[in-house]
Amino acid sequence: MADPISHVNVVTAGNDLIVSWRGGSDEMSVFLSPDVDDAGTDVRAPDAPGRVTLPNQPGRAYVHLFEPSQGFVVAAERRIPMDGPSNFRDLGGYPTLDGGWTRWGQVFRSDGLHELSDADHEIMGSLEITTVFDLRSHAEVEDAPDRLPAGVRHVHLPMSSDVAQGRTMLQRIVDGDLPKFDEDDMAAGYLRMLEGFPEFLAEMLTSVADGENVLFHCTAGKDRTGITAMTMLGLAGVADSYILDDYEVSAHYRAHSAGGSIWFADRIREAGFDPDDYHAMWGSPRPAMRKTLDGLRERWSDHEGYARSIGLGDDAVRRARQVLRGAPAV
Repeated sequence: MADPISHVNVVTAGNDLIVSWRGGSDEMSVFLSPDVDDAGTDVRAPDAPGRVTLPNQPGRAYVHLFEPSQGFVVAAERRIPMDGPSNFRDLGGYPTLDGGWTRWGQVFRSDGLHELSDADHEIMGSLEITTVFDLRSHAEVEDAPDRLPAGVRHVHLPMSSDVAQGRTMLQRIVDGDLPKFDEDDMAAGYLRMLEGFPEFLAEMLTSVADGENVLFHCTAGKDRTGITAMTMLGLAGVADSYILDDYEVSAHYRAHSAGGSIWFADRIREAGFDPDDYHAMWGSPRPAMRKTLDGLRERWSDHEGYARSIGLGDDAVRRARQVLRGAPAV
């Protein structure tokens, strides 16, 4: 019997989609389709074991890997390239501990949406996003309001916290009020978010349970957004290693943007301080989320325990998990 299909990765390279994976057999077929639920008829064989090159196409492309002994595994490029955001991503395609996968095209995360172009609006329309949860502070929203497509519901949930306020933190460093900031400080801030904004996290999880296609974002798309993504992936049953992967990659996508790691380090250096003393603040260091997950379990036992602590009942927890994993919310 063929090894289970795993570690599927889809990346754009010019006019091509490069798809790689582990497992499967010589009998595998690869379908390319614009529909997450329908593989369609555009089918071909792998170029080599665990690899195929496909023609890129306008709009969102889903790759359906079919192994006769296992059925279909669906994949797509997780980051969705846009003119405005640099960290706009799909939470689909993460394997769960019991052999399932999180659903593609259901829940998205992003950095700021104030510079969305008309082309970005078309992409969001194709994703059928119905609700955007804006986790930024009142000041951030006033300074750079979201530019959303018509018909998309905007919900402001100001999940503000010291760890999430990059500009405020930078000023505190310059003023000499913050001698260092490491992974322990980051994790402590994340746990304060879980404790301090239960109604916001409950509202977002309830929208997912109701079957909405949702997007949540902050300014950098890594702290407030990262905590929200962690609660959803954890409730879906995604293993810690993949939750950590999802958190950590934000630093890569945000490195060169305003407020990203390179930008932040340069500002601290210009102010006469050592950026190494604050490396956790502008990045998404894996140990910070690892410590946060440990803290969550110490306080609430597990992700379901946290969901129940913020007011989600049995039915809402069940439906949220079903939607996150691609099953109908019944």
